[in-house]
Amino acid sequence: MLSYSEIVNPTDERVENILKAGEKHFKQFGFRKSSIGEICADAGISKPTFYKYFDRKETLFFAVIIYLRRDWYTTYMERIKGLSTATEKLSAFLEVSEEFLRVTPILTQSFIQSPGLYKSWAGHPLNIESYLASVDFVEKIIMDGIASDEFRVSDPRRTAHVIVLASTLFVIFEPQMPGTSKKSDASFLFDLLQHGIVKRH
Repeated sequence: MLSYSEIVNPTDERVENILKAGEKHFKQFGFRKSSIGEICADAGISKPTFYKYFDRKETLFFAVIIYLRRDWYTTYMERIKGLSTATEKLSAFLEVSEEFLRVTPILTQSFIQSPGLYKSWAGHPLNIESYLASVDFVEKIIMDGIASDEFRVSDPRRTAHVIVLASTLFVIFEPQMPGTSKKSDASFLFDLLQHGIVKRH
């Protein structure tokens, strides 16, 4: 199986072609209606070549989610240009995470339509690597906030876990109420965090 880093930054052109074709088909048809044969045809490869890299359609779906994180990272790095405080950077992390999930229907729609898919994703090695990469990312922001005397956190690692989990679950599993207006989940979550981790002077 391909590693997390091989998927985020593929060096094999065939892998990138499969990921791009998978993204296209999953977005257009959803997980259940997408066909490995059609994805292979779109990627210009044979089925045996596909199975050299991915053992099943489910693994490709998870790999596509990882692959799309590159867009998230690029957006985040653009968003924090000119930001100097850890508080601002954490707020930007939450905003970009929410935007990424909301504009990537491949995630929410497929998980909602195929409940078993989420269960498999929760324990999949690719998800674990992706999740821990996010936790590392947030922990670094928290450590910077502690160093600059912005945050009061006794356990940065656990705090990072809570932030990453909450920022994902709020978007994927919150019922979408048509015609209602509310604060974004990122804004709401950050309001909560401010009462717990932002140091008051």
